[in-house]
Amino acid sequence: MKSHLRFCLLALLASSHGVNDFIAGWMLGGGMPSATGWDRLPWLAIYAALAFAGQLPVAWIMDRSPRRHPWLIGALATMIGAAATWKISPGTAIILSGVASAFCHVAGGAIALQLPRGERAIGWFSAPGILGLTLGGWLGSTQGPLAGWVALLPVALLMGCLALRDRWPKVEAMGNPIPTPGVDAHDGLMLLILLALTLRSAVWDLVQVARTSDPHLLFAIAASAAFGKVLGGWMISRWPTVRHVSLTLIVACLLLEFARQSIVGLCAGIALLQSTIPASIVLLHRSFATSAARASAYVLGLTVALGGLVIPLRLDITATLLAVAVAAVLLLWWSIRLPQPQPAG
Repeated sequence: MKSHLRFCLLALLASSHGVNDFIAGWMLGGGMPSATGWDRLPWLAIYAALAFAGQLPVAWIMDRSPRRHPWLIGALATMIGAAATWKISPGTAIILSGVASAFCHVAGGAIALQLPRGERAIGWFSAPGILGLTLGGWLGSTQGPLAGWVALLPVALLMGCLALRDRWPKVEAMGNPIPTPGVDAHDGLMLLILLALTLRSAVWDLVQVARTSDPHLLFAIAASAAFGKVLGGWMISRWPTVRHVSLTLIVACLLLEFARQSIVGLCAGIALLQSTIPASIVLLHRSFATSAARASAYVLGLTVALGGLVIPLRLDITATLLAVAVAAVLLLWWSIRLPQPQPAG
């Protein structure tokens, strides 16, 4: 694949992710007509169930499809429908936005992994989401209901996807699991990775909730998270091991516990914390023979949905950081004891 074509495809994927989260953030950030925070709570739960937990059945469907880009096109069309129906029925718009989000995350992540230098591509794909969500949420809380011009964003992306419909990569064959006596142990290692990522998501949610009163700091955190995801794609292309992810989580926890009162320490900790997202998607896909769609759904969907449960539980951030650190140390210890799984394929 030529470099300019890869750039165009990756730009479409990353922009689709950013626009999707931007629209959802604006809808959920205060734009519900005549709604209090309590009135919005059920819609937040419905959106989270569709957008995050819904990624697992979406991945199951996509694994049975020969091409992924039609699902991304469908996600963009659904985004347009969500924006178009907002003034008529906000509830319907939120449901459509949740469905679009599930398909956008899984299809986009799976396609990004299939591009040349897929490790770095998944980092670039995942980065714009938090920027779009933060900007959309801020506009929702300050500007009110969703503006009509927003529908033009997915329309432009849809036209770009259709123009390149013959250039999208086909689904690559899944690698076979490593046929060694330690395969069950490697399955346990994969579950421990998902546990650590779930706790990571909980920490991220707690940091966001604690800093919502300062919009400047909130945007600084979002920019750090986006940079961390790009960094994570680069790092996993250089050091594609579970040990690297474990050590990154440990350092992130230390920074967030002991240096989070400093803006530099906080942003550095967030960047390292979020860098484990693309790294883990690559590990699940390449080293544990998980399909690209399911690897994206596990990391971008399942762990986020489970990690979000920390908000109603009102857990302490220090205790949650300790849990992440313990999981990361166990992950490091286990990965040292076991032979490292080699990339599948």
